[in-house]
Amino acid sequence: MEPNFFIVGAPKAGTTSLYRYLGQHPGIFLSPIKEPTFFAPDLAELKFALGTSEVDPESLCRYLQGPMDPGFAAVISEWAQYLQLFRNVRHETAVGEGSANYLASHAAPAAIHARIPQARILLLLRDPVDRLHSQYAEAIARGDAQGGFLAWVEQQQSLEAHRHPRLGAVWNGFYAQHLGRFLRYFPAEQVRCYWYEQLCSAPGLLVKDVCSFLGVDPSRRIDVSRRHNVTMQPRSRLLIKATAPLAPLVRRVMPQPVVAALRTLRTRRPPRMTRAERIAALSIYQDDIRELQVLLGRDLSAWLTA
Repeated sequence: MEPNFFIVGAPKAGTTSLYRYLGQHPGIFLSPIKEPTFFAPDLAELKFALGTSEVDPESLCRYLQGPMDPGFAAVISEWAQYLQLFRNVRHETAVGEGSANYLASHAAPAAIHARIPQARILLLLRDPVDRLHSQYAEAIARGDAQGGFLAWVEQQQSLEAHRHPRLGAVWNGFYAQHLGRFLRYFPAEQVRCYWYEQLCSAPGLLVKDVCSFLGVDPSRRIDVSRRHNVTMQPRSRLLIKATAPLAPLVRRVMPQPVVAALRTLRTRRPPRMTRAERIAALSIYQDDIRELQVLLGRDLSAWLTA
């Protein structure tokens, strides 16, 4: 069984929440590995080079031959292994996966079209400056970044300038360029853009529209009360390290309100972006934002304000 739809991005724009919401629908089947990245070999090569997605081949084979419980992370590079992700499809009519970095991949649009030209493409777009700051906060939380936001942005730009093809955190936000690549391969009726603001303010309505786009019953009740993969920062790295072994047990046996309360004791929201930081980061994206306005016929003036 092949997938027939893809959540292609953008990273830090709510794709994990959308993936979890759609996974509740009985007419939708989603890959148990959320980010298989099969159709983005350029990105997979970068991840392997950075050592972030190396998985023991035997472990991957055991996983694909087993029940394939959610939570396993791996880059899939073989077509036969990729199809294994969908072997448990039964009656579902919408079959998909969500690799949020497909959007910025130079290779993904052509690679998806070559195998599945009828695929439906879903995008979730967020103010690119806010999205970039969220990715910075995530890097801080992982311990992969130090210093201020603008210094990190400058570092990312320097790294991306030496990558061929270009990939990275700053590159992820050039939506007009990325959407243009998909529209060169897929007709507009197979591509649908949604907005992070919609997901935050009216997630139920957004999910209903997505279901209609995918051809499944939009009236099915979906629990959209919880946001997933919200970027947080540790209050204490020592506390996080000490309590990490207990975290899976706590999530399994404790009521959700208790889990949420414990999470607030361990983590906090990242600091807000300053006006000066936003103005500087906006200068990177403002031309692309204006191009996206024309491409989609949508007023994005709010993204162009400091």
